[in-house]
Amino acid sequence: MLRLLAVSNGVGEDLIAARIIESLPRTDIAITAYPLVGTGAYPPHIPLLEPRRALPSGGFSLRAGLRGLGADVGAGIVRLWFEQRRTLVRQRGAADLVMAVGDTYCLWMAALASARVAFVSTADSVRIAPFGLLGRMRLRRHAQQIFARDAETAAALAAQGLPAVALGNVMMDLLRPTGEVFDLPPSAPVVALLPGSRREAPENAVLLGRAARAIASDRPDVRFLLAHAAGVPASAILQALAAIGGAAGSGRQTVAVGPAEIHLTEAFADALERATVVVGLAGTANEQAAGLGRPVVAFPGPGAQFGPAFLSTQHRLLGEALVPTRTWQEAAGAVIRLLREPVERERRAAVGRARMGPAGGAQRIAAAVADLMARSSAGRAPSMIQNT
Repeated sequence: MLRLLAVSNGVGEDLIAARIIESLPRTDIAITAYPLVGTGAYPPHIPLLEPRRALPSGGFSLRAGLRGLGADVGAGIVRLWFEQRRTLVRQRGAADLVMAVGDTYCLWMAALASARVAFVSTADSVRIAPFGLLGRMRLRRHAQQIFARDAETAAALAAQGLPAVALGNVMMDLLRPTGEVFDLPPSAPVVALLPGSRREAPENAVLLGRAARAIASDRPDVRFLLAHAAGVPASAILQALAAIGGAAGSGRQTVAVGPAEIHLTEAFADALERATVVVGLAGTANEQAAGLGRPVVAFPGPGAQFGPAFLSTQHRLLGEALVPTRTWQEAAGAVIRLLREPVERERRAAVGRARMGPAGGAQRIAAAVADLMARSSAGRAPSMIQNT
């Protein structure tokens, strides 16, 4: 029986790790996972290590400013960090391979459990900036294999003698449409609203509701789908929208904000499939929308997750697939323009598809991880994995 330990640091990273695990081409693998941020978003059948704790910043201490960092310190982040390290040290020798999913900090933590770490890099890209000196040191010292998030980053790392390949971005494998069509007219333009998955999602929904109201005032034919995460109750979104005049709409889970009728749904992938344009204050979700060829309009939100710095970073990642604006008013204007300009929409859509790449990365990475595990268990040196 082969043994795999997955270490991840974020909700999106948990989901990516779980998707790779699901795609492993063999069943004789005992799997354990350790989410370093929050309580984890793995399927119930995957055993999780302890301790796990949800902190006030939601894992964004450094983005949340001194107040957010202070709240995390008060909630025990320092003690949690030491306990996490002890947990990982106790895992030494327990796994044939450790798979770290996240940033180089996650890689560094995962290396406490094993000298054999396969690193699925989700955060870093040369489109943002080259890996810093500390990051390169961690890669060289701890990563047996690096699965970069894009081909440019893999090439840059390989040129430095690091074992990096780009087998696909697993974010695109997380999209699983259910066939929901939302009972909308086939020809109606649709704007998908993404408030994010963090606790500031209701606040973000208020700004998105205001943008929707402005868009509908100019384009009454537009329909709106607000796709919220399962961990964000629809009741919280509805209550937040009621504060800006939201009233019961024509259907279940529908709210009217002025002339805009907004349908709330957890069918995120279906909402993106149906969308003409997306307005998002989200991380992974914005990138997935761009990968599907949906132009994304974004503006900074009030919380720690989607501030101006993160918006700038995401713009560098996605290029012209994302239209950065400063306020919800500017975002509404950008959406109205995009709805009138199909040529511009298609140009931005092509950029998004190219930047994110197609689905299928989970299966390719899983096959490579299984091979690394088998070689590690047999005491053989890992073979060089090639881009496919």
